Amino acid sequence: MKTLKITLIFLAFIQFTNAQLDEKFYFPKKEWKEVKISYSENFISVEKDSIHTAFFQPKTSPKATVLFFHGAGGNISTYMYMIEALVKNEYQVYAVDFRGYGKSSGKPTHLNIVKDVEIVFNKMKENKATKNTKLIVYGASLGCQIATQFTKLHQNEVDALILDGGFASFADVAKLYAPKEAHTFIENALVNIYPSKEEIKEIKNIPKLFIHGKKDKSIPFNQSEIVFKNALEPKEFFISENGHLEALTLETKKVFKQINALITVQ
Repeated sequence: MKTLKITLIFLAFIQFTNAQLDEKFYFPKKEWKEVKISYSENFISVEKDSIHTAFFQPKTSPKATVLFFHGAGGNISTYMYMIEALVKNEYQVYAVDFRGYGKSSGKPTHLNIVKDVEIVFNKMKENKATKNTKLIVYGASLGCQIATQFTKLHQNEVDALILDGGFASFADVAKLYAPKEAHTFIENALVNIYPSKEEIKEIKNIPKLFIHGKKDKSIPFNQSEIVFKNALEPKEFFISENGHLEALTLETKKVFKQINALITVQ
């Protein structure tokens, strides 16, 4: 009986701690900043919640469709500087706010995001404007984890993958800010949460572009180096001279030269 009680307490502790770990990675904001370019939006019902997506189109025929997964903080409107750069360079962008972000309801967790991205993708494919276009999956910061995992599962549908300012795994980035005494626990608690450094090994024949700033103070540069080293060819690394997620706006010509090359190498 004593052993059973200890086991139940331990399991409850793990369940509680995992919930807390989810909260350590996702920082959604409801405030919707002004969006200066036109877009259409959609709300997708998932269980008891609603997921908001926004679709941005250039005035000219798009070079490709970009499925955009943003970072841990804010919402779609927070990343408009990146989306606007993509649209200005003739890419149409389908962006998603997972549960809890922006106009979406609910609460984000590692597991429900994995489920929800599939539903979002299927809804995106129903949009006539995305048909017969090449698909680039773009991950920004934490979104790189989602983008890598999604691409691994949809290799026959994805034409290119961009990982901008990402980290090697949830465990790797957590250990950067945790005391050494907690490292073993972190590795065990997060070991199966789609680590990019492992998932990337299974992505074959898809052009990959890694982007990371030397002056990135949010995610250390070497985190992208770890994932890049594990990635199969074809792959390129754009080393930005700036900070976190700044390449699209501060080194526009150089970085878009490499982005454009992604959809012409096949």
